[in-house]
Amino acid sequence: MRALVTGTSGTVAPVVVDALRAEGATVLAWDRAAHPPTSAESVRQSVAEMAPDWVLHLATGPEDWAGWIAQACAAQGRRVLFTSSVSVFAPRAHGPLPPDAEPDATDDYGRYKARAEALVREAAPDAVIARLGWQIGPAPGTNTMTDWLHRQSAEGPVEASTRWLPACSWLRDTAAALAALVGRGEGGTFHLDGNKGLSFYEITTRLSARLGLDADIRAADAPVMDLRLSDPRITVRDIADRLS
Repeated sequence: MRALVTGTSGTVAPVVVDALRAEGATVLAWDRAAHPPTSAESVRQSVAEMAPDWVLHLATGPEDWAGWIAQACAAQGRRVLFTSSVSVFAPRAHGPLPPDAEPDATDDYGRYKARAEALVREAAPDAVIARLGWQIGPAPGTNTMTDWLHRQSAEGPVEASTRWLPACSWLRDTAAALAALVGRGEGGTFHLDGNKGLSFYEITTRLSARLGLDADIRAADAPVMDLRLSDPRITVRDIADRLS
């Protein structure tokens, strides 16, 4: 299997590349300098030139880029996986949220992701849309909860709600789940979440201990949210295992 991956200078994509290669895939990185996503035609030509079986669009970029990739894949008989986000949902107190929940984001980022989802689905009905929560990395230096906790704890006490259940998963486990979705080949919208029921306070406290960070984490009563994602079709390792 030959995979073309966007966003390889980011947080999730490099780990997904490793997971795909571990499964025997040949992986190409989309170089925006060599293949700028400036028009539907330029993207079509780029996809045709690199000739992948799958395009995994993990990069942040113009929402039209996602739609153009999907158009190119549909026209050329290729498959596309697009990573979206729990941010397509507005904050709410009751979860977990199933894959058929209607996006209702009120912020710019969430609306951007929802629009990109719609473009991908319209162009490629067999596309895989994978919604992700906050990623937890093994060390600081990337855009993960780990990096956030390091930065916040360096500034002083960290307030963490005991009444917020976030969608989140260990980065390596997310990558394994995305590689598994490619292997399955089933299209549709999927929710990838490793949090079975830990509050943000419990997660940050355990993560601090695992990292040897000794952060001053203080329990808070707000926000009150349950933004966990549910999907019985795909298994993501429980973060409680990683944080035990």
